[in-house]
Amino acid sequence: MYSLIHQIRITVQNRRAQILLPAVMLAPIFILVVYLLFEMSKLSMTKIRQQFALDSGAYSQMSSASGYLNALAQVNGPLPYRVMKTMNVPLPAKATAPDPDRKVTVFDVFYTAGAFPAVGPNYGEGPEGAIANPVPAPEATSWGLQYFQGKRAGWNKEDPQEEFDEEERYVLTNKDIADNYFFGASGIGLTTIKEYATIFVRTGSIYASQTYSYKDTIKNSRMFRENYYLNTRDCRKADCGKQAAATLDRFELESTPFEIDKTRFYVTADYKGSTMHSGSYPIDLDMSKALNAKLFQFAYLTPSARTKLRQLKRGITLKQKYTLPENRFNINLTQRYNPYVQNSVSVSCPRNNNNCVWPNPIPKYSVKVGI
Repeated sequence: MYSLIHQIRITVQNRRAQILLPAVMLAPIFILVVYLLFEMSKLSMTKIRQQFALDSGAYSQMSSASGYLNALAQVNGPLPYRVMKTMNVPLPAKATAPDPDRKVTVFDVFYTAGAFPAVGPNYGEGPEGAIANPVPAPEATSWGLQYFQGKRAGWNKEDPQEEFDEEERYVLTNKDIADNYFFGASGIGLTTIKEYATIFVRTGSIYASQTYSYKDTIKNSRMFRENYYLNTRDCRKADCGKQAAATLDRFELESTPFEIDKTRFYVTADYKGSTMHSGSYPIDLDMSKALNAKLFQFAYLTPSARTKLRQLKRGITLKQKYTLPENRFNINLTQRYNPYVQNSVSVSCPRNNNNCVWPNPIPKYSVKVGI
């Protein structure tokens, strides 16, 4: 007995025992700390993954909107203007023209009649006017797209109105130029009228395809949901990001095409191969009959879409609840803490009312995501 007690006393007094005993006692604490660190890492990774999914999905969804708005801004004048700008073929003046030295091109025949708007800053006639405008600077916040000398005032509004020129028809070539210059129906006149109609038919086709693509892409917040699913993989594809998607669904943007039907083109009553000029006469075309469709001019946002864009400029808040992973302590943290992630997403352009589609379009919408 004495020997056993003596051995215990020696062991306790031994330095190694003084270290080993506390280590054995602290081992469970160390194991617990390791488990806690592991579980906390799981929680952190889950939140980071959910936050990234929300941010990435919101950016993808709103990029569809900004891309669509920029496409509308392009077809609403800059695109057809650039094509029409290539029609710089000079027109010879007749001998009795008031100003035979004045330079007039095919571009002027259409532009001065209000057939399309031009990029600023010059809006005059001839090579020194609208056709000679420089390419807008990258930092420009307005391209100053305007019709010639106040024409189409009823069109140049957020809610455009029909304002006919003559006999409930839209005049798309300048009668004064056709009276004093050779813009013959048997030559360049008819050819360029066809080209003009083709340009705006194709522009209308671009608008229709862009609208279809946008609506199909953002339907039921498809872009957002798929992006959220691919970045989390912890939810059913149809239900991923359901809470945030419900907010995004309220911001689908609508546009309306402004199309014309009854048109009038003035051409020269000339004689092929002759220098005779007997004034001008009108050619009336109903586009719905001639082309089986009205002639697209531009597209504008509905009042509801403009209201939504003002909200989008300030930014909208997206919130999404998520489920925390199971842990080794069998504690339901999801039920206890109700975790969620949130962010703010905005779509804006350099204009106070956030309408850069029509009038005065400029394709400079961008998306910003923040927390």
